[in-house]
Amino acid sequence: MPYLIIIRPLNCLFVAFSVFFGAFYHSSFSNFSPVLFAMISASMIAGAGYVINDFFDLPIDSVNKPERVLPAGKISPKTAYIFSLILFILGIAISFLTQNIFCVFIAVFNSLLLFLYARFFKMSFLTGNFLVAFAAGSTFIYGGLSGENLINGVIVALFAFLYTLIREFIKDGEDIEGDSNAGANTMAVLYGRKNSVLVSILPALGIIVFTYYLFQLKLMILDTFIMMNLLISVPLTIFIIYLLLNINKKSFSRISSLIKLDMFLLLIILWVG
Repeated sequence: MPYLIIIRPLNCLFVAFSVFFGAFYHSSFSNFSPVLFAMISASMIAGAGYVINDFFDLPIDSVNKPERVLPAGKISPKTAYIFSLILFILGIAISFLTQNIFCVFIAVFNSLLLFLYARFFKMSFLTGNFLVAFAAGSTFIYGGLSGENLINGVIVALFAFLYTLIREFIKDGEDIEGDSNAGANTMAVLYGRKNSVLVSILPALGIIVFTYYLFQLKLMILDTFIMMNLLISVPLTIFIIYLLLNINKKSFSRISSLIKLDMFLLLIILWVG
């Protein structure tokens, strides 16, 4: 069970769903085989990323989240390290079954990216935030490539990039104590929780502007545009205002979870629209 918990199975399922979404969003592509291999490959690489991140985050998680698998001693750090490498290798190997060289390139690149992020860049000012957001967005591109649906995949990827960036800034505020003890240079550690929230306004505005841009190009129908504003733009605004009025760990944790749910709602709106 600890081996399943440490890969975050629900998050891996969401990664698989993201690949599927990128492949079939506004597409009539009918060959499911390469998409299935892309879904399995991406899930394994994502799981490997979670494990290697926990390995390098052990000192931080011992403060922030002592109930996690490694701080709780349910798996040894050495075993977790080997487990992550096995998952990375399997994920890359399965990417070859998509029969798309660009999928293989993304699988290799993202595997290296996730490892380097956990090892070097997580503690860096802004760099880690942007790398995580890129990895989230590239999942939809990965799906778009496997399903010959790249342009539509890129559209969804940009939404995912911006939304993940917002959540990254808020998670910095949530994890400020452990990050500070570990010597991290996150936005929240250097400039405080409030400024971390203020910076998140920029990608939130990016989502609003990009939604309007797609509507103006007639790539988004009126009903979808209205739903995006009512169910995405308005909640994002409420989340940010709430955090500015409640600068504490509990509030940041709550909003971080709500943002993840709202991201899923965004995908549903796009798919239905």
